Amino acid sequence: MKRLMKYLIPFLGSIYIFLIGLTCRRVIIAREIEKTLLERGINPIYTFWHGRMLYFPYLYRFQNKYYILVSPSKDGEIIGNLLKLYGFSIVWGSTFKKGAAALFNLVHIVKDGGSVVLIADGSRGPAFEAQDGAVKIAKLTGRPILPMTYNANWKKVLNTWDRFVIPCPFSKIAVMYGEPVHVPADADDGVMEIKRQELEKRLKDMTEYIDNYFLKPSAGSIF
Repeated sequence: MKRLMKYLIPFLGSIYIFLIGLTCRRVIIAREIEKTLLERGINPIYTFWHGRMLYFPYLYRFQNKYYILVSPSKDGEIIGNLLKLYGFSIVWGSTFKKGAAALFNLVHIVKDGGSVVLIADGSRGPAFEAQDGAVKIAKLTGRPILPMTYNANWKKVLNTWDRFVIPCPFSKIAVMYGEPVHVPADADDGVMEIKRQELEKRLKDMTEYIDNYFLKPSAGSIF
């Protein structure tokens, strides 16, 4: 039964995500930030809050070029199996398990031209507090951190530590990209903490903006 659920839940979840993608209308705010980086041959380090991850597998579906850090836990295994169905490669690790090895793998992936994704507040939180994984990788690779978030006008917000957002079918979705966070190669511990705080503030500001997006008259421009 456990083995069945390990694969059944991801399969059902992937179907729901695809249903969301097919039926929801969306607007993407400031995607030119990502486009500019990619046109310059820069593969950014993507990051977003744990509670705002559900729509991104669909947004980047079946490209088979993204590596995402996933916790080697029971819940993480379910998430990892779901992401594999959308063409993501999984790097197992977290702050609590296999952290150093995962960081080493992600650094090499980025240096080899790959694209990596990290959950900003990790697999256990605290919610909306950025961990330092993305900042460390940015320092070691010279690549910028690209913050992202999304919201939906019709959704279910779970009563979990991360306030996980699940869009409802036929809702409107707004996706937002933020200005990149750059970390100098010679950053000491003090600068690293400043950059971590910068990333955290940027994600919080973006989340506040996107959570108020559908209260604005301009939200009618969604396609």
